[in-house]
Amino acid sequence: MTTTVAEGRVQKQRTGLRRALPLRDKVTIGVMVFFAAVAFTLEAYWLIFNQVMESRTDIFARALALYWPADYTYRIAGYPIEKCFTLAVESLNTVVMQPLSLLLIFAIVARKPYRYPLQMLVAMCMLYGTILYYYVAHLSGYAVFAYQGTYPYLMFYLANLPWAIGCSWMVYDAFRSMVERFKAAD
Repeated sequence: MTTTVAEGRVQKQRTGLRRALPLRDKVTIGVMVFFAAVAFTLEAYWLIFNQVMESRTDIFARALALYWPADYTYRIAGYPIEKCFTLAVESLNTVVMQPLSLLLIFAIVARKPYRYPLQMLVAMCMLYGTILYYYVAHLSGYAVFAYQGTYPYLMFYLANLPWAIGCSWMVYDAFRSMVERFKAAD
């Protein structure tokens, strides 16, 4: 890109050459696409049909049924407090965080200056939800498990691990990049 000053403001002109995205940006986009795909399919499906999950037999219901031993609130009807917590976390993730995630992908590709603060916000919110989900389960003695066994523990921790790892990495990447820019500005 070349820049010229015209009429008192800077205008950017495209030269036809665009730098390729760094690997870390491609990884961040990949993580966000994965999270959005899960949110807009499985999580949105559950938000819509959470009151009738046990009667559903389609592919999404069957996929979610694999998780039921790790959190029975994904199958029961009604609004007990433990299900309300899950509804709150999943609805905020699906309705609020995913549009912000799509904005983050745009900001990365378009190289917007708000990219790293937005990345920090999105990643911290998702990480907070994941940690809170783990912590509430632990404090309650894993009360949402259908039974105490190896499968529910593995399913519970492994199914949510991509969010813990992906969001932690995104927080680190945003923090490191912001610190570098602050150093360069000094």
